[in-house]
Amino acid sequence: MLKSSVLLIALSVAVPAYSGFALGSNVPEGFEDLFELNESMVRLRNLDGTLTSPIPLLTSFNVLRLDAKNQIALIGVRKYLEDNGIDSNYRQQILEQLMLGVEDKGLCLGKLNECEIYPETFEMVHNYNDQELYLFVSPAVLALESSKHEQKYHSSKSKTNGLINSFDLYVSDYYKQDSIVSLNNETILGLPYGYLKTDFNANNSDSGSEIYEAAYHLDVDAYALKVGHFEFDPEMNSTDFLNNTARLGQNSISVGTSEKLLVGGQNSNKVLSFYVPASGSVQVFRDDRLIYQNNVAEGQNSISYNELPSGRYEAVVEVSNGGQVVNTQTYQVYNSKSDSLAEGDLDFVTTVGLFSGSHYDYADADIVDVEDDVYGKALANYQLTRSLQIGVGGLATGEGEMFTLGGAYSFLDLGLNTEAVYSQFASASHINANVGIPYLSLSYEVLDNEDGDPIASYMYGYADYSRLSLNSSYSFGRGQSLYGVYSLTKDKFVNQLARNSEEQQFVSVGYSTPAAFNSRVNVNIDYSEANDEASLNLLWTIPLSDTVEAITGLTSDNDGVNQFKTTVRRNDLIESDSFATSLEVSNTYDRQQDDMYQDALIATSGSTSYARMNASVNMSTNDVQGINAGLSSTQIITGDGIYITERASSAYTLVDVDDHQLSGQDFDEKGYFTLNKDGGSNSKFLVYDNETVIPLNSYSEYQAKFDSQSVDLYNSGDSQISVFSHPGTVAAISPKVSRVVSFVSAFNDLSETPISDIECRGEGCIEVNEMTDGVFRVTVLEGLNFELTSDENQCLLPYEFSSTNQMNFGQNYCLPTVEGNEIYLVNVGEQQLQAMFLGAYQSSSELKKAVNKLESFGYQVIQKSIGEFQAIYIARVSLDMDNMLARHKQEIAEFRLLAKRLYRANTISYPVASLK
Repeated sequence: MLKSSVLLIALSVAVPAYSGFALGSNVPEGFEDLFELNESMVRLRNLDGTLTSPIPLLTSFNVLRLDAKNQIALIGVRKYLEDNGIDSNYRQQILEQLMLGVEDKGLCLGKLNECEIYPETFEMVHNYNDQELYLFVSPAVLALESSKHEQKYHSSKSKTNGLINSFDLYVSDYYKQDSIVSLNNETILGLPYGYLKTDFNANNSDSGSEIYEAAYHLDVDAYALKVGHFEFDPEMNSTDFLNNTARLGQNSISVGTSEKLLVGGQNSNKVLSFYVPASGSVQVFRDDRLIYQNNVAEGQNSISYNELPSGRYEAVVEVSNGGQVVNTQTYQVYNSKSDSLAEGDLDFVTTVGLFSGSHYDYADADIVDVEDDVYGKALANYQLTRSLQIGVGGLATGEGEMFTLGGAYSFLDLGLNTEAVYSQFASASHINANVGIPYLSLSYEVLDNEDGDPIASYMYGYADYSRLSLNSSYSFGRGQSLYGVYSLTKDKFVNQLARNSEEQQFVSVGYSTPAAFNSRVNVNIDYSEANDEASLNLLWTIPLSDTVEAITGLTSDNDGVNQFKTTVRRNDLIESDSFATSLEVSNTYDRQQDDMYQDALIATSGSTSYARMNASVNMSTNDVQGINAGLSSTQIITGDGIYITERASSAYTLVDVDDHQLSGQDFDEKGYFTLNKDGGSNSKFLVYDNETVIPLNSYSEYQAKFDSQSVDLYNSGDSQISVFSHPGTVAAISPKVSRVVSFVSAFNDLSETPISDIECRGEGCIEVNEMTDGVFRVTVLEGLNFELTSDENQCLLPYEFSSTNQMNFGQNYCLPTVEGNEIYLVNVGEQQLQAMFLGAYQSSSELKKAVNKLESFGYQVIQKSIGEFQAIYIARVSLDMDNMLARHKQEIAEFRLLAKRLYRANTISYPVASLK
């Protein structure tokens, strides 16, 4: 490398200055070899920065060329271009350029391997020193749309699974009103292949309970299988929009394509906007099923689509105050999590099954009943361009058929999203269209079913209708916002006696702006054609302190001001990081009833690590008394136990920390947890609890890491896992954390000779370092077993050091401690003795008498201190040790009765934190 650098420096000087050139060429004399083309092994840099295996190319100092006759080189370069996703139209151009030769154009300054070029199509740079070729391309050169055979899929097998049960419980009870109890429950059982899912609602209404789904789901490569009962068409892929708002109860088997099953855009930019004249609660219904409830403050409010079930459906928003519904609005919700097709790709789904339970009641009408009829259905959706999808479908049964045509178009520059679906039945038709642009969405739906088509009536009901809705919201900045809602509904009810028509229009416009004294003004105007009433609502909220505010409001209708209300609210009634609480008292003058009344409202909402809760209690002097409450929680059951969390999801990872070795102390920080999703960072946080539940998105690849060293703890358990999440996946990472403790001790052997080497054995061992002759620094895990040995001897630490604040354990011994009649040869001074270990003893007068007795038999008694105890050996010089031990067997046995069992430390714990 140094030689090449010197040559390059020389060339940079010689080329511009040298006036004489050899052989009539542009090559300086003496450098001819550098400019001759020779075969070299060159690595090509991939677009991700890695390098290929060497490929034979012709190179010189300033030229690189591909030999068209070298098949090995041609195959290598073609494979390189294909592996890097170069569009086929540009592959031949790059090959031709390489065959002509790549010359240095001076595009890079400094280090060539750090050069960055942004070409219109492509450029190549040859690094002569390192024999590397760098290809730079523009996005236009890449074949961004990969064909099916090039795609890879995660395994359909899920290795770690569990039972996940989530419920939402809603309760409402008001004086002189029927109470409402509604329970939504969703259960997912993860299986090695696929998962089972149930979804039902139980309530105390006359309609009773209903099962919305009980089915088996399986994903294999680019396909999905769904078998079971569905109250709505199951979500499969991009064909979902062709189902539009139909409610098709079914027992069916569906097979279809799916690249990212049940995963799609989060629609976080879509909201349902509505106005609340006074603090109360909001409820959202889907086909009379309560799907959302929460407390709301007065003024403009919204509900994110993320908080609503996925799918396309009609949602009814009811705003209540004091148990009375004060505002009702109907929305067409388009919240489908469908897949995104690449240009030229096709999605399809085929279904066979039985009709099972129409939502619509048309028993009194003269319409053929198709309940339990066998049907077949097929849908297909083609991505014609990057912004346009065209879909077709059909349904057939013994009593009729349906043909569907639809399209979806997106224009990103304008933020325009449109879709329209037309369905033609034997004697009916249905149209559904949706247009969305920034700050504005338009929905239109019409059913023409005057003749009572059996299939159309089963899916949409027996009534002609048209529904138009327009929603808009805009923020001006500085706290100013405006929204508007318009809806037009026309219904034609058909029965055997008459045909009744009904038309309703509703308009709502709201404006919110900051005002003087940090206050806020909300203005809302509503008009309803049903009662030909227009109303004006005005709210002025004035902060009196950080937690107290006053609200003044008035309502007027066609006859003028009909209500005036003043309220004082105290927020943060109870100081809590988990719950928001408030108390408000109001005085209301009702002009229409010529009455004045007072009411109080206590509200709270928040969550613990186990559940989310909200509740409100309303009391009034006009006999309005009642309560609203909601409770949501998720339970996760695995082979290791039951876990409860407030965050609902279809997959989880668990962090189950074992910290039983931490001396019984309460350590706040267990470690630092990092979760990466699909190669990118997803979340990072400190783990404080022994059990932590983290929700995962289904069909995503995760890498989880647990780092205990960042909080000065040592992990001898799991530190990381990788998992691809399916519905029902419950992955677990089980760290086992301990503090790292170190102590210093000197060790001698039985003859008082310093020990030169010791070894640590056991799960608590980390390392042993000799600081000086016979003095060692031992690092172990607190509370875990370890044993120090030297040759065959045990290095004994006093038992009292099992729990200590000391770091220096002083002088200790490595001794033979095998209990029994084993005899050791030991050197004591200049003598070699035969010795036998008797045990460890605590000093006492009884022990002293027993030692004297052994000495009277002719034994030499050797004692070594182990903290408060003495390790005792008997020894003799003579070779008749065995005979003496046999003669004094009874006396030795009686002596051993005085021995202590717990005399040495095999674990270390520090009640007070120690330094490593």
